[in-house]
Amino acid sequence: MNRRTYLGICATGAVVGAAGCLGGDEIDPDEHPVAAWADGEIEFGLPPFQDAEELETQYRGTFEWIEDGFEHLEVTGVPTTDYSGVVESVVQGHTELANLSPIIFALAMEDDVHPLAVNWSHGADAYYAYIATRADTGIESLEDLEGKTIAMVDPMSASGGIFPRYTLAEAGFDAGDVETPPGDFDIEWAGGHDAALRVLEEGHVDAAAYGDFTHPDNDEIVKIAESDPIPFDVIAATPETPEAVREALRERIQATPEEALEEHRVDRYGEFDRDLYEQVRRIAAEMGVDVETLDEAAGD
Repeated sequence: MNRRTYLGICATGAVVGAAGCLGGDEIDPDEHPVAAWADGEIEFGLPPFQDAEELETQYRGTFEWIEDGFEHLEVTGVPTTDYSGVVESVVQGHTELANLSPIIFALAMEDDVHPLAVNWSHGADAYYAYIATRADTGIESLEDLEGKTIAMVDPMSASGGIFPRYTLAEAGFDAGDVETPPGDFDIEWAGGHDAALRVLEEGHVDAAAYGDFTHPDNDEIVKIAESDPIPFDVIAATPETPEAVREALRERIQATPEEALEEHRVDRYGEFDRDLYEQVRRIAAEMGVDVETLDEAAGD
């Protein structure tokens, strides 16, 4: 709940007996700092462009775990419809917490949001973009891709677009950016990681770029390069969150047990590594990515 709204309700007497509104039910900030800070309710901004009902199911175990760790506290999910919306929700304090994708968090770092935990998947806090080819193409290194056609996922996909193009740029290619096509190779946008791999396997392209989770376990497809590490989503708190509250929430979220994550797409919540996200911010800037660009692409 937005604290200004909450205080307005209390002042008008519209909610009688709500936590913090009446002297008898007032939340003691010394005994219950998290609940007092949140006025009894943490609103959690959920990622955009994913099914809201599915996200509620995924996060329900996490919300219940947080609630069980603090008295007088309720946690509710707030769906967002675009990237700028989820950033604004936590930067402006419309929600107390939010889940931010790695690129979005990296772009929002200058707004002083506080990272509390990082989503882990498949036992790691980061993954990679692979650039691969078929074993029979004669392509052995990135240098061999000049003038070739590479299947990629989407211009705004971290592991299927932005990071592999940056990897090629670092190898000396004119790889373009999110607004301009490459000059030294062609891209066929496949629309999905599995689709990028499939058109490579079927011989329609010379190489493909996709997330490492898509790479097949056989000798027919050969990895020729991998990107810098791509960290996973971040759970972040508003810039105004007191340090004691941040520490309490950070400790609780990072202690979330496996059974609370059975419906989730993540394995656990781990510690935040600032260096990884500074690197993401640098790469995003060099590839011409900003929040507005992401929203425009998502609306296409």
